[in-house]
Amino acid sequence: MQFPLVRIVVAILFLGIGVLVAQTILNLLRSAFSITDLGTANILAFVLITPFTYFAYWMYVRTIEKRDLSELGFSGAPREFSLGSLTGVGLFALVIATLWLLGYYRVGGFSFVLLTFVGALLGAFASGFAQELIFRAVIYRITEEWLGTWWAIAISALLFGLIHLTSAGATVFSALAVALQAGVLLAAAYALTHRLWLALGIHVGWDFANDGVFGVGVAGQSGQSLPGLLKATLSGPGLLTGDRLGVEASVITVVIMVIAGIILLRMAKQNGQILSPRNVRIQE
Repeated sequence: MQFPLVRIVVAILFLGIGVLVAQTILNLLRSAFSITDLGTANILAFVLITPFTYFAYWMYVRTIEKRDLSELGFSGAPREFSLGSLTGVGLFALVIATLWLLGYYRVGGFSFVLLTFVGALLGAFASGFAQELIFRAVIYRITEEWLGTWWAIAISALLFGLIHLTSAGATVFSALAVALQAGVLLAAAYALTHRLWLALGIHVGWDFANDGVFGVGVAGQSGQSLPGLLKATLSGPGLLTGDRLGVEASVITVVIMVIAGIILLRMAKQNGQILSPRNVRIQE
């Protein structure tokens, strides 16, 4: 199958079926056993969504592209994922530290519930894995082969921002913020390695820090606050705190993440990982 747009659509259909089957089973289990606890639901999501989406993507690659799954190869995966996770947590901590220094972030206590903590971590992995498969392994990778690295970054980042318009209270500005920060940074991470693990680690580390650690997480679909290790509050100008959309809509976050993305892109260029259309490497 040679047509890039067709490959993207077919790959997303494969993944969509995997997510749909996993989500259906998850909903049935939650209904059958009256599971309302968020931690338990997140653990179930990890158990179901991760293997189903992996298998769906593996099926697509093996049957349609007829090649090995190099972007998800396990050699070096622990190192890349760990480095990415530390980077994601570190970047989020830097945003929080900046808000704290400005007096907009305040901690009022500490709360550790093991089930909630583990659920936040595994839920971040399940969500991040499915999104990275769609936006980096499919949309970014195939677009890069077709149009080159720069167009792949722009298109995948824009689509990543647009999908966040489905979040509760989302605005054009918040979607653009997500596109500029996470969309560019995660695409840059994939460009640097041409494997999924570094980008996935950053994604998971960021979401876990947001949803499970610093107490400022906001559920995407409902807009409800998520519990974290720290009981914290944000107050101040919405442009800086992100207001009800959380710190992901903060200008501070955009600046920090864009700088990080530029650093990764410079590293990718130095390593000869910037591709021109049809997979021809641009040498300095």
